[in-house]
Amino acid sequence: MGLTVNTIKTEVVCQWSANIPSTPPTFTAAGEQLSVVPSFRYLGSILSEDNTIDNEVQNRIKQASAAFGRLRRRVFQNKNLHLRTKVCVYQAICITTLLYSCEAWVTYSRHIRALEQFHIRCLQRILGITWRDRVPHSEVLSKTNCRSIEATITQHQLRWLGHVVRMPSNRLPRRVLYGQLHRGRRSAGGQKKRYKDQLKTALKK
Repeated sequence: MGLTVNTIKTEVVCQWSANIPSTPPTFTAAGEQLSVVPSFRYLGSILSEDNTIDNEVQNRIKQASAAFGRLRRRVFQNKNLHLRTKVCVYQAICITTLLYSCEAWVTYSRHIRALEQFHIRCLQRILGITWRDRVPHSEVLSKTNCRSIEATITQHQLRWLGHVVRMPSNRLPRRVLYGQLHRGRRSAGGQKKRYKDQLKTALKK
């Protein structure tokens, strides 16, 4: 049995370590040229050519916002439901959708800020308060007994790290985590944040 490649459905995304070239390279399969795209969806996540999660974060917020909207009237604005029930539904559906695959994210302050704003806005709607009430974010989190998004991401990543560390040494995730490049240097100037940098920051916190 051989592998048959559908050249019409097959796309290529090149992830660059430095600047993205103006002219992308060409790839062919079965004599036909494949389309080179800046990003595409793989297993529910968006892979981008610039190696950032900007598109992924915006997509996660969009998906979680849609999930919140579908449950807004029946659950979150339902006066017959207890606050604890509303928060449990929110965490089970909206937060799970928002932070899907966050164990592998390399986040910057702009990502945390966007996710945190969405998180607080949803909790304010569940509590029935607005920005005019001038309720601080810490009080919103305390009333709903919720963690901040940054703390939740850190918890998920540390849990995944512990799972990988306990894997046998021949498992691919563990080999990748402890692997080192034999050749190559990082470019001069400001460096992109690596996954190991993300984990070190999480461990320090």
